[in-house]
Amino acid sequence: MTVETTAVIALRGWHPAIARAEAEAMFPQSDIVRTDARRLIKAEGRSDWSRASLMSGCECVLVGGGMTEWTNIEDFLALVDYEMKEDMAVECWRHEGKLPVSASDIERQVGSHFHEKGSTFNLESPKNRFGIVLDASAGLVAWGWMVGQGPGKHGWATMRANKRPFFRPVSLEPRLARAAVNIAAGTKEGYIVDPMCGTGGILIEAALTNRLTLGIDFDPIMVEGTIENLKWAGVSAEVRRDDATRFELPENLTAIVVDPPYGRNSKGDSKLLEDTLENISSQHDDCNLVVIMPCEAGIENLEEKIDYEISLPGFDIKAMYGIPVHKSLGRIMVIASMSSSK
Repeated sequence: MTVETTAVIALRGWHPAIARAEAEAMFPQSDIVRTDARRLIKAEGRSDWSRASLMSGCECVLVGGGMTEWTNIEDFLALVDYEMKEDMAVECWRHEGKLPVSASDIERQVGSHFHEKGSTFNLESPKNRFGIVLDASAGLVAWGWMVGQGPGKHGWATMRANKRPFFRPVSLEPRLARAAVNIAAGTKEGYIVDPMCGTGGILIEAALTNRLTLGIDFDPIMVEGTIENLKWAGVSAEVRRDDATRFELPENLTAIVVDPPYGRNSKGDSKLLEDTLENISSQHDDCNLVVIMPCEAGIENLEEKIDYEISLPGFDIKAMYGIPVHKSLGRIMVIASMSSSK
């Protein structure tokens, strides 16, 4: 049975659970509904779908189409609403294995139907792209006009921390930093602040999404390195040397996104984070927070939220996600908002 919906969101496969959280934050006017496919979600109610291009976990949004169980190509062709479009292309790709059909055959036959309606085609740089996703995890096919980049890596490798002029091995992966920024800020305006900015990875991703961005670090070497990395990325942000536990926050604060410097002195590191959160809650009554923290390996889950024993003074934890790093280390993304009872 075909699912009628406002839009279908096609997710990237690196962490579908975090991608769903990112979609909920970036499309707040829509009701985000899971499907049987791990990388296809429904969006009921219209949002600004152009935000898909800012997201690390979203391939694209498919609008004006639908989603249904895959049976055969003839049944599928009968469901598509063909219309005349100038400067278009048809793109079909797979999620999670293979359904028994050729993607190129789908592209050819769908394109033929659009051609019969008078459509013109541009396979190099089309203005309009009609996307078809074959998802073998649930035997579903989704289709519609694409908003966003579409499948592929789209330059994430070139933005990795080890490509920057100032690098430390503990630097956050760019796509995780981008997801953290989007989940924390959503569609709200105001400053994204990283009070322990390190090499500036979170600042780069916040600035690339055209958000007001402020970074703080106590180490002058980190401040200088962050400024160098921001220039390399071609973006601007305010960076200053200051104490995370004492610095003055901007009035138009939207969210705090931080990857604290955890090392051998775990007790001291925890105290630093607690004092930083106390400084934030003493200055603001409404603030979202995303913290990336290290943890033991083995608790990661790419599909669902996790439970983990942790508290953030002054903040209510909304969700946690486990992220694999390597055999002996994992990370947790903790999403929180300022406590109403603080």
